Amino acid sequence: MPAPPAFAYGTNAEAWSFNSVPLNSAFGAWNIASFGGSRFGVPTFRGQDYQTPYRAGNAWRSKMPDSRTITIAMWSDGQGLHSTSTYPATDQRLAFNSNLQQLRDTFFTMSAQGSAQGTLTRNWYFQQGSPTLVAASAMAELAGSMDLAMNGRTNAGFSVDFLLADPFFYGALQTVACSGGSTAITGKGEGTAGLGFPSAVNTFTVQCSAACTVTNSTAGVSFTLGTGPSYPVTVDILNGTVTDNSGNNQIASLSHAGARAWMVVLSGSNTIAVSAGTATFRFNDAYI
Repeated sequence: MPAPPAFAYGTNAEAWSFNSVPLNSAFGAWNIASFGGSRFGVPTFRGQDYQTPYRAGNAWRSKMPDSRTITIAMWSDGQGLHSTSTYPATDQRLAFNSNLQQLRDTFFTMSAQGSAQGTLTRNWYFQQGSPTLVAASAMAELAGSMDLAMNGRTNAGFSVDFLLADPFFYGALQTVACSGGSTAITGKGEGTAGLGFPSAVNTFTVQCSAACTVTNSTAGVSFTLGTGPSYPVTVDILNGTVTDNSGNNQIASLSHAGARAWMVVLSGSNTIAVSAGTATFRFNDAYI
């Protein structure tokens, strides 16, 4: 079996970062304490089944993945500095305080409107057809107080709670041009692309070169663009807009069927058909 990737430190076979600041430290300032926990859990589903008079039990209703909180157990000490690999032998207390302040500044993100989301990125290694290093990101904000459990004056353990309003991690942007009766698109993540929210890490558009019907027969969804607009026309699945190259609203030309989502890419193989021209899918895979 191939060796694990070089980023794995200590007991971790994965690497994390928040707003590009590594949480797995190679220089002794801080690190993730353990492998496992809620960050390897799956989103719970929101919604509920409903009762029908004079029927036993409940009628099943399809549900959606809910927001979730991921907790990462970490430690920090005074054995190294976040900005250098030089051992701060003269004052470990100063190094510890500096390291902790760097983490506080990293996680406690705000804007003029209040709290702000940051980009939580996970890199991990698994068998995806062949041994693969995958990087995927979620929009997250601090959801806990990071209370310290001191192990002496210059070492502490703590938990960092990240709230993911959109529960998925999103991979690299895929671009697939589809035309004719059958084009295969593979959703690499466990989730369904097209059900989350637009963000810095999540997009899903289909640009059509002509009036056509675009069908994902695997998912049972389709949309149709009629004649009239000046093509190409871009269907933004997540933002719910339909625009031409000049940015004009062309939503009156669209109809859809199969689900509230205009188009999705399921986990695994999807069969896409386009009745005319070319439909170019651009989307991020959804990982849990």
